[in-house]
Amino acid sequence: MSRCLQKGVTTLAVTSILLMVALTVTLGTQKSLFYQIKRSQNEIKSRQNHWLAEGAIECGYAQFRAENKVPQNITDCGSGHGVIASFVPSVHGQRVVAQSGYSTVEKEILIKNRLSSGAIQSNADLYFHSSLSFATPDPGKLTERGWECVALRYGRRFYSPSLVNQGVVHGRKPYEDFSNPGYKDCLGSHRSFGQSWGHLGKDFVQDAHLSLFEQFFNVPAHEHDKVKMSDKVTVMEGVGYPKQVYNCGSALASQIRSGKHFLWVEGGCEIKMSEYNNLVNAASATDGVLILVHEGVFSVMGKPPGGSSEPFKGVLFHFNREFVASPIQWRGFVADRILNHPSSVVERSFRNIASYYQYGAFSLSGGQYFDTPGQSAVFNDSLEVNFNGDVINNVQANVNPPRWREGSWYAE
Repeated sequence: MSRCLQKGVTTLAVTSILLMVALTVTLGTQKSLFYQIKRSQNEIKSRQNHWLAEGAIECGYAQFRAENKVPQNITDCGSGHGVIASFVPSVHGQRVVAQSGYSTVEKEILIKNRLSSGAIQSNADLYFHSSLSFATPDPGKLTERGWECVALRYGRRFYSPSLVNQGVVHGRKPYEDFSNPGYKDCLGSHRSFGQSWGHLGKDFVQDAHLSLFEQFFNVPAHEHDKVKMSDKVTVMEGVGYPKQVYNCGSALASQIRSGKHFLWVEGGCEIKMSEYNNLVNAASATDGVLILVHEGVFSVMGKPPGGSSEPFKGVLFHFNREFVASPIQWRGFVADRILNHPSSVVERSFRNIASYYQYGAFSLSGGQYFDTPGQSAVFNDSLEVNFNGDVINNVQANVNPPRWREGSWYAE
């Protein structure tokens, strides 16, 4: 009996040990399982937080695009999650940051404006036969003593017998939210008044590095089709030889009245005196239009007697690359009768390479740009320029809107 009892005890002990081992293994497996479940839950939560943060920066970006600036009141776009992006100024534009839980997502909006200061900018030679007046120049940078105004920026040759920079305190504001503490004007060194072209102040800047198409649109000149084929741009194709859009001023006014405000003219364009009023009136009802003439001559024949006193509200942009300017290219244009008349008042070296001609009084509210190197822009009569930064910004924001900067994604 003692032997049987001993055997039973041994069996019970072995069974107990086996049960303990089994229990230990089971508990260990359950603990591992619980750990795996908890880890999976944390990963799901982390991924959810990442998605919420990513959605928040896309939401913030959409609000930025809608206003073309940092929104005054940033929302979560009605998602109800309460994750709201913030904006931090950066070298290239604005960094958009959103945080949900322990997840932070950042991305950068590219909005850096490469355009230099200047109400008129040109890498074409500029010839003004009559007066040149800047009722409002580009204010440039503010210093303790005043503004470093820039009226005109040119690449090579510039001639005008009389020019006036009226400063930034007497005329229209250079842009709506223009802040001018102390009611300061252009610095004396940056305000040419009555001087001839031979005695220019620092508000007339010679700049040999003007690449105006790229600086204005943030697209290299050889990739100009990216701008031309933009959803916001309407292309008007010229016909014939030399290629031109006939009745160009009327065609432009018609497009603007139909809601198409950013116009690319492929070929020559002449805005006749009889078309001037309709075009100016159509543009005045907008936030600013773009008229870009590509690979052709461009002329503005000024307002008729008793014409509109309103300035043309927009950006005039002349862009030639393959086009070769010569007097023969003006045939069929009203401008040809004056510009290339035997008794023309325009100096021959400017006249022979002219691709832009302006005749008659003309007033502009916006900006004027000539990316036509090796050619000239000729102004036969008075020009009054009112720099309007809001008009210029409106054109840039619509034709080449802010976009995400490549390689700027960051998440943790």
